[in-house]
Amino acid sequence: MEPLERQWTIGQHTFHFEAPDLLWSKHQGYCTLDEAMRMVSLYRELGGIRPFFLLSDMEQAEGMESEAKRYVSENLRPEWLLGVIYFNARLLHKALARGLLLAAQLSRSEDDPPRTEVHFVSTRDSARALSDQLRARREEHRV
Repeated sequence: MEPLERQWTIGQHTFHFEAPDLLWSKHQGYCTLDEAMRMVSLYRELGGIRPFFLLSDMEQAEGMESEAKRYVSENLRPEWLLGVIYFNARLLHKALARGLLLAAQLSRSEDDPPRTEVHFVSTRDSARALSDQLRARREEHRV
């Protein structure tokens, strides 16, 4: 059964699913290994139902423990995600996100799906608009 509207809190980070395929997140503070493991579990649960866009507000995010970075890069699966859109991101967040996804791409087998697209925009409204554009583009390619 698809989630319609659900909310989660993992540490100081909050998540809100908006049907049909948007997972909004607000990252606050530092991300620990335990929190990263719980986030990947959430992504696995939702992605097992249907792939989704992850739209992340990074304004109050501070970074990740090295073990948390490793865990995410080794366990995040591209088939769960339609795309990742970060907003309110600083250079630190951009470098971290690109590094995590590069590590995940390098560790995937040839049979795995291609890497997830990562985008950076300045505002929440821009994130929503971009997710709409990406969804429309995916629909065009299906026809």
